[in-house]
Amino acid sequence: MKFSYGSAVAIAVAAFGFAPGAWAQGCVLCYTSLASSGPTAMHAFQMAMFALLIPALLLFLGVFLLIFRRARIKAPARRHWPFSSSAKPIEGRA
Repeated sequence: MKFSYGSAVAIAVAAFGFAPGAWAQGCVLCYTSLASSGPTAMHAFQMAMFALLIPALLLFLGVFLLIFRRARIKAPARRHWPFSSSAKPIEGRA
């Protein structure tokens, strides 16, 4: 059975989205201090976490796409090293 990239992404998103541990990524001390600060502070904290997620996500996607594009490029034929045992000596020199 062969999966497409879209189905693999959908399965990964579903696995991470429905995992109960993924939604519980919060420090109790941070949560209680933000909850006592009011809804504006909680919203500002959530937006800050979202803003910090964007560069990390872009970096991950950039490296992933670089590796993916490199894997699809046809590999050139291997060359022999200039000093390998199969190299012939230059004429006139021994």
